[in-house]
Amino acid sequence: MAPRTSIHLSGEGAERYSLGEMSEEELACCEEHLLVCDACRREVAESDAYVKAMRKAAAQLRRGKAKPDRK
Repeated sequence: MAPRTSIHLSGEGAERYSLGEMSEEELACCEEHLLVCDACRREVAESDAYVKAMRKAAAQLRRGKAKPDRK
């Protein structure tokens, strides 16, 4: 099968990548594409930052903080 490096990630695809919700086949295609596509790497970086912020906020709420940090 030929590599599918020309298929760009959608916002949802970047989110699934950041959350680790891709199948092994999807992950392999995605990572191959990320090697050659700056735009998709930026999309994933933004998604990673969002996921990290949401996980931090959720952890703070679980610890009983009323308001998450605004950093």
